[in-house]
Amino acid sequence: MNDLKHITVLIRGAGEMASAVAVSLNKAGISVILTELSIPLAIRRKVCFSDAMLNGTSKVEDISAVNADITNYIDILTNGKIPVLQDSLKLIERIKPEFYIDARLLKSMVKDRRSLAQCTIGLGPGFIVGENCNIIIETMRGHNLGRVILEGSASPNTGVPGKLGGESAKRVIYSPGAGNIEWLVDFGDIVEQNRVLGKIGEIEIKSHISGIVRGLISPKVNTVKGMKIADVDPRGIEVDYKTVSDKARCVGRGVLEAIMVYLNQ
Repeated sequence: MNDLKHITVLIRGAGEMASAVAVSLNKAGISVILTELSIPLAIRRKVCFSDAMLNGTSKVEDISAVNADITNYIDILTNGKIPVLQDSLKLIERIKPEFYIDARLLKSMVKDRRSLAQCTIGLGPGFIVGENCNIIIETMRGHNLGRVILEGSASPNTGVPGKLGGESAKRVIYSPGAGNIEWLVDFGDIVEQNRVLGKIGEIEIKSHISGIVRGLISPKVNTVKGMKIADVDPRGIEVDYKTVSDKARCVGRGVLEAIMVYLNQ
C-alpha cells in the first residue's frame, strides 16, 4: 500500500458532508485540500470548514482549516491543517491531486471530471461509475448509507429531507424572501414551534417545529426566496450540534474505505 502521508485528496465543497470526509481522511494521515465558494451556503456551520472562507479559519472536532491560495496551501498542509481554497477548475488542475472527491451534493448529473485525478469519487446522486466517476459513496439514510459503489449509481434524489426524530420536511427552513438575515437565535438554542428565529427586513423566519437549532446560514449570505437557510432538529438536547453527525461520519468513512480499495487494487 502507498504511504498515506504522500497522498493528496482534493474535496470539492466544504459543507457538512465534505467536512466529514475531510475529518476522516485527516485523522487517517491523508493530506486533504478543500475548495469552496467565496460566500459558502452551508447551514450546519459548526461542523463545516466552509466558514474559513468567511472568517479566515474554522475548526471541526479539533481539526483546523485555514483560508488559503495556490501560493501557501502546501505550508498549511505541512502544519497539519486543512487549506480551504476558492473553488476553481484551473486551480484543481494545477494542484493535480491523486484523488478528486465531488462533495457538492448537486443531486443532478455532474460533468465528467475524471481527467483531474487518478481516481474520482462522487457523493450521492448525479454520478454513474464509468461515466463521470470511478467510485460512488451512497448518501441516502438507510441500510446502504456510506456504501462504496463500484458499479452503477447511487439511490436517486427523493427531494425530501431524511427523517429525524419523526420529522422530515418540517425541520428544514427555507428563506421566505430575499436579503441578508438577522438571526435572533444561535446554534444549540432550544426553540418552540413558531418561534421567530430571525428576520429578513420585516419578514419573520419561524420554526415549524420544536427542537434544537442545528443549522443557520451565515448572515453574510445574500439569500434568495426558497433558499435553504436553517435546520431545527426535533431530537432536542440529545443532539451534539458541535460534532459530525452519524450520517456524515458514515459517508466520510465510506470515502476512506473507497480510497483504501482503490490503492489496494
